[in-house]
Amino acid sequence: MSEKLSRPLSSTAPAAPDAGRQRGHTRVVRVGAYSVATVLAVLMTSATLPPLLADQSDRAVINAPITLLTAPISGEVPQVLGRVGQRLEPGEAVANIHNGRVDKTTLIQLDGKVEELQGSLLATRQKKDADNKYVAALDAEIRRQADQTVGRLESEVAEARARVSSADAEGLARKAVVDRQQSLINRDVVSATIVRPAEQHYAAARFDKDAEVARLNQRIAQLDGLKKGIFVGNELNSLAVLAQKRRDLAFDAQRMAIEESQLAVTLKGQQALLDAERKRHASLSDATLRATNGGVILNLGVAPGRHVSPGDLVATLVDCEQAFVVGIFSYRQAQELAVGTPVRVSASGEQAPRRGTVSEILPKTNDKTDEQYAVPFPPTERREMYVLVGLDKDSAPAGATVPATARTSPCQVGQWVTVTRENGWIPSASVTWTSVSNGVDRVVAGIGTLVSSVFRPEPASARDRARD
Repeated sequence: MSEKLSRPLSSTAPAAPDAGRQRGHTRVVRVGAYSVATVLAVLMTSATLPPLLADQSDRAVINAPITLLTAPISGEVPQVLGRVGQRLEPGEAVANIHNGRVDKTTLIQLDGKVEELQGSLLATRQKKDADNKYVAALDAEIRRQADQTVGRLESEVAEARARVSSADAEGLARKAVVDRQQSLINRDVVSATIVRPAEQHYAAARFDKDAEVARLNQRIAQLDGLKKGIFVGNELNSLAVLAQKRRDLAFDAQRMAIEESQLAVTLKGQQALLDAERKRHASLSDATLRATNGGVILNLGVAPGRHVSPGDLVATLVDCEQAFVVGIFSYRQAQELAVGTPVRVSASGEQAPRRGTVSEILPKTNDKTDEQYAVPFPPTERREMYVLVGLDKDSAPAGATVPATARTSPCQVGQWVTVTRENGWIPSASVTWTSVSNGVDRVVAGIGTLVSSVFRPEPASARDRARD
C-alpha cells in the first residue's frame, strides 16, 4: 500500500517544477513581446509624429553667401597674397596674375603711327610758325617802304599841283596876249597874221596844263592806292613783289594751320586707340584680384607658379556678416515658424544658445541656388521645408568652445546646429535620443570611474606602512 501511495507522489513531484518553468518561460516570452512591441511603437511614434509636430530640428547647418573670384586672364600666378581663413577688407588684394605672352603687334603698329603723326604735326607747326614769322617780317618791310613811298608821292603830288598852277598861270598869260592882239586886229592896228603865234603858244600852255593835271591825278591815284595797300605803277613794283610774296606766304601759313588741325584730330584719334590698346595690353598682361566687398577666404584654388585660364576659380570668399542657419522642418510648422519668429540656435561646445529670427521660408532649392552659398542646403524629404534663420550679432556666447571641425571653416560655416522655436515644447526625436545616449554615456563613464577608484590597487609604500 505504501508502495502504491509512493508511486503517485514520486510521479507528481517532478511535474511541479516543469510547470513552473513553463509558466516562467511563457511570462518571459510575453514580457519580451510586449517590450519589443513597446520599443517598436516608441520608435514608430518618434520617427513619425515628432518630425511633423516638433518645434526643434537638428538638421540645420550654418551657411553664408559666397563670392567667387575667377581669373580674368590667362597666365601665371607669381604671388598669392591671401590665405585660407584670412579676413579681407573691401578692395584688398588676393592674388596677382601675369601673362608675358600677349601679342604686341597692334600696339607696336599704333605706337609707330602715333609717332609718325606727332612728327608730321611738329613739322607742320614749325613750318606754319616760320611762315607767320616771315609774313610778319614782310609786313614790317612793306610798311616801312610804303611809308617812304607815301612821303615821296605826297611831295610829288604837291609838286604836280604847283606845276598845274604854273601851267594855269602860263595859259592865262598866253590868253591875255592873244586877247590884246585880237583887240588890235579888231581896231585894224595890226594885221591878223600877227596873232597866230600867240594863239599857238596859248594852245601849248593849255596842253601843258592838261599834262600836269593828268600827272597830278596819277600821283593822287598812286597815293590813294598805296594807302589802301594797292601798288600800281613802276615806282611801286618792288612793293607789289613784296605784297605778292606776303600773300603767298599767308596762304601757305593758312594751309599749314588747316593741315595742323587735321593732323591734331587724327593724332587724337590714334592716341585714343593707342591708349585703349595699352590699357587692353596691361589688362591682359597683369591682373590683381581684389575682394570688392571684403569677406573671409573660404578656400584657394591656386598656388604660386600655377598657370590659370580665364574663368578658373582663384578664391572663394564667404561673407560672415550675413551668416545664417538653414534648418529643415515639417511643412505643418509653417505657421508656427512664420517670418519674424524668434528661435534659439545651439551647437555642441557652446554653453548657451544663440538667438535668431526666422528670415525666410523656402519650399525647396536647386543647384543654382546652392552655388551662391558656402555649403549646399541639406536634402529634404517629402513635405519638408527650409527655414532660414538670421543670427543676432550680439547673441554670440562668450567663451564658447568651438569644435575642431568648425575651426577650419570661417565663421563656423558647415557646422551642424540645433534650431528650437522659442516657447516650443515638442522636442525632436533625434535630439532626444542623442541626449539620452549622451546621458547613458556619462552614467557609464561615471560608474567606470567609480569602479576603477574602488578597485584601484594601493601603492607599494602604503602596503608597506600597513604591514608595519
